[in-house]
Amino acid sequence: MNRNPLWHLLALSLLLAVASVPGVTVGQELQSLSGRVWVTNRTLNNIALFDAATGMVRGTAPVGRAPTGIVAPPGTGKVYVSDEGSNTVSVLSASSLKLLATIPTGPRPHHMGHDPSGRYVYVAEFGSNQVGMIDTRDDRRLMGLAASASPTARTHAPFAAADGTLYAVSEGSNELAAIDPAGGRLLWTMPVGNRPSEVLVTPDGRTAFVSVRNEDKVKVVDLSSRAMVGEATVGTQPDTLSLTPDGRALIVGLRGIPAQAAILDTATLKVSWVEVGGTTTGHQWLSEDGRFAFMAVEGPGELGGVAVIDIDRGRLRVFYPYPRGGRPHGVYYQPGH
Repeated sequence: MNRNPLWHLLALSLLLAVASVPGVTVGQELQSLSGRVWVTNRTLNNIALFDAATGMVRGTAPVGRAPTGIVAPPGTGKVYVSDEGSNTVSVLSASSLKLLATIPTGPRPHHMGHDPSGRYVYVAEFGSNQVGMIDTRDDRRLMGLAASASPTARTHAPFAAADGTLYAVSEGSNELAAIDPAGGRLLWTMPVGNRPSEVLVTPDGRTAFVSVRNEDKVKVVDLSSRAMVGEATVGTQPDTLSLTPDGRALIVGLRGIPAQAAILDTATLKVSWVEVGGTTTGHQWLSEDGRFAFMAVEGPGELGGVAVIDIDRGRLRVFYPYPRGGRPHGVYYQPGH
């Protein structure tokens, strides 16, 4: 148990803020939410499993150094963690949290994703221009997929679209790339601004949203014409992206100080902000119905945890403290269980 009095003070202040919402008790609207939230911690070198509705920690497990991304692909019963400081991906049992395998990767494995079926896991290798492709049937890294012609592209994040195309952004080359993972081919690249951080493609495959960290913007790309069709200034150092199922709201994690999330209206490109109670944000994931965003929050000190944001109301709902604080970073919401 964390006995730091500052930790208790922050937790109490967050709970009081949530409880002050008229007619709503803490967790009242979360009780019907099933599922689990997986979180990495970059300084504690472990992961934690939270109950999505209550914030109860079901377990923790050690992984490699500086774990960053995390995914639990459907149908696998496994959890994959990118250990950026170890140049590996750790594979754990989702039920027992036991380590099943350690997969060598290229340098600095970072953001992760998986295809809709759960067959393949993709990990951006930030020390190169590659996206590692892992077959979840036997936990082998099949190949490195080039996301740029530049070997110093620093590929930061992948996104597997519904049609099978893999998209990726590279911070060093300032590019958005489209990749054919089946053929191992780089299809095309285009410039998207100064230090793109993450890409998200709409379910119909027509539009990409790209967070551009050094411009404090989210940019909108028409993928058929490969043209910029819009942009919005969303706040300091935008990073991770989630889109509600109805496509109306894009949630953006901001890496500035203090920790904030931006909510972008995709029709008007107007922005609202939510304070989430920490030093800066990490990654995020939406609940299945798109009502809540689970966002990692760092510090200060031992005060890290997971902010649960009510997207409809545009406010912090509750805060789940991470055991021993540290720097929570990667997040993945898994429905059910």
